[in-house]
Amino acid sequence: MFSRELLVVRKHKPYITPVYIDPDDQALAETVIDLYKPGRSRGEMEAEIRELETHATYRQIRGFSELMRRRTHFEADCPIDPRLVRKVLWEKGVVADEEQRALHMNKAAQELGVPVEELEKVFWADQDEFQIAVQVDDISPVQLIQQYNLSLTQTLLFDALSLEISTDDVIQDIFRMIKFLGLMYEILPTEKEEAYVVRVTGPVALFRKTKKYGTALARLVPVILKATSWNISAQIETQVAGEPRIYIFELSHRKTDYFPERIAPAHTFDSSIEEDFQTRLSALRKDWIIKREPTVIKAGPWAMIPDFSVERRNKKCLIEIVGFWTPHYLQKKIEKINAVQEDIVLLVDKKLQCTVKDFQKDSVDIIYYDKTIPMKPIIERLRKMEDEQLAEDLKKLATLPLSVEEEGEAERDTIALQDIADHHEVGIEAVEKMLASHPAGRVVGSTFVKIPLLEKIHQDISDQEDNRLTAVRDVLHEYGLEEDALPALGFHILWRSLDPRDARVVEKGPHADSVE
Repeated sequence: MFSRELLVVRKHKPYITPVYIDPDDQALAETVIDLYKPGRSRGEMEAEIRELETHATYRQIRGFSELMRRRTHFEADCPIDPRLVRKVLWEKGVVADEEQRALHMNKAAQELGVPVEELEKVFWADQDEFQIAVQVDDISPVQLIQQYNLSLTQTLLFDALSLEISTDDVIQDIFRMIKFLGLMYEILPTEKEEAYVVRVTGPVALFRKTKKYGTALARLVPVILKATSWNISAQIETQVAGEPRIYIFELSHRKTDYFPERIAPAHTFDSSIEEDFQTRLSALRKDWIIKREPTVIKAGPWAMIPDFSVERRNKKCLIEIVGFWTPHYLQKKIEKINAVQEDIVLLVDKKLQCTVKDFQKDSVDIIYYDKTIPMKPIIERLRKMEDEQLAEDLKKLATLPLSVEEEGEAERDTIALQDIADHHEVGIEAVEKMLASHPAGRVVGSTFVKIPLLEKIHQDISDQEDNRLTAVRDVLHEYGLEEDALPALGFHILWRSLDPRDARVVEKGPHADSVE
């Protein structure tokens, strides 16, 4: 972000746009970058910058120079503190001529134990113009131009009455930043359910603290640019012949190349409670996908980003943790929750001054916690959803012929349960349950094996003289099976020790299940 003096715009009523520099036009940026080298003083570089300036380019050159100064690390090049040197000399009294000055300098040099030449060198060394560049962070001409264009955009938006953002990408990051910066906003209705149009109040619309608010709004711009598809439209208040006028500023992803490269945001936890919750739940329910801040939910005129979603095929459980709070934050949270149209599990710290009655919705399921979130009630809810999902899948399968009976499957002796589940768009548990008593074969691990093949494998194992588990495994592997197939084949493992090499595969007794 620049000062307003460096803002270069073009006005064509009713539109206003910054005068961006094309990233391919690199000559001016290269020249400015070459002036910022380690070992040079700030004063030397600023003098050469002034020599470069023309009536047509001085704002661009000063903008580039400002960005380069922010990337340059200056230090005072002096063996002794300049403030101490000035203090000692001033204590010597007034200097009337060169002879008296030389006398004072010699006395000060003796007191400080440094040569007179060093005193002359370091007298003003801590002042900005005498500081030396010790390091300049690398940046290419294209990157400098892109950063310049971004700063122009941010500076223009400092005079915005409002800013409308339209995107269906990285919306979580945009709302997270809006919330972090304390910006005022509302969600506007759209035709597409998955798309969002957000109107953010601009600094000019406020009566006070416009500088702080404008700086916050400027920090939102880079987050918008991270999206792959975006449009922004702002109402800008500007002066024309000394009178305020409202102009429209529009920008879209079609200008993406003019701005710094998008960097994928890092997702971090807001608290140790959230991190602990995800770690423990992931360990307990590996068959559910746990997503951190998965989506944005419209809650009336606001937006809400649930802390987690726990998903398993077409079932989803949204989870929101309410921990740290203020009375205003808690009231806002209650209003948002009550406006949400989806089912949600709310994990509430017992220390909060709210009860179930505060959330006037049947779709809100509240679990209270003290320091640590209990897993048992969460698991119970997930199991209930699993049971519902299994019942729905079984009902669906009851009306359909299973793949083992369909044309083309008759020649296959083994069929992966997952292939059947994918074909019918159901869970593997439902397929396993439906095939448990199927007359054509048996479920062996995650595979359905037909009776003729089971009989053949049974005979192969029976005919083999070597009944060690390691040898039998080789037979099973020939058919793509593992040792969990042995019970269905009429065998069990006799363990003589903990060493698998001592284990033997033996046929079950007369009362055991057979493959017949």
